[in-house]
Amino acid sequence: MRLQMSLGRAVAVATLLLSATPVLSQLPPPPALPQQAALAGQLVSAIESKDLAKYGALLDDNLQVFEDGKQIARSKKDWIDRFGRKLTAGGVIFRMTPGFASNGRLLFIEYFNSMASWGKATPSHCCWSYDAVSYDIASNGKIVTIRRLRGGDQKIPDVDRQAK
Repeated sequence: MRLQMSLGRAVAVATLLLSATPVLSQLPPPPALPQQAALAGQLVSAIESKDLAKYGALLDDNLQVFEDGKQIARSKKDWIDRFGRKLTAGGVIFRMTPGFASNGRLLFIEYFNSMASWGKATPSHCCWSYDAVSYDIASNGKIVTIRRLRGGDQKIPDVDRQAK
């Protein structure tokens, strides 16, 4: 009888602990790094003004860049050599949507007039391309990883968000 009561109590305690686990695991995320908001503003400014020097100053020398999961640059120099020509091309306009942040990460939708042929005149009727881009920030305040997801040029129309 005493064993049954102890076993019953053990089951009750285990049930309470297991049911409390989701509550305990739902702690708020850690706060953003102190320099994150300033870095986000500098990043948007550098890209939209097409200022390669300011953009480069935000990047760590050991930067890693991925596009659709494939690594495309293994250093700041690699990335500047690749992306710098696009960023500074005449006739190309870059814009960024308001971003989102979590601890050590910034996320933006970046878009640019991709039909400018990277330096030629932009067609008046066309065309923007959109990418989702995350920037991981190290404690030194520099961007250490960029992850780009190619979004394409077809905007999904706004939909009725109410459940039917």
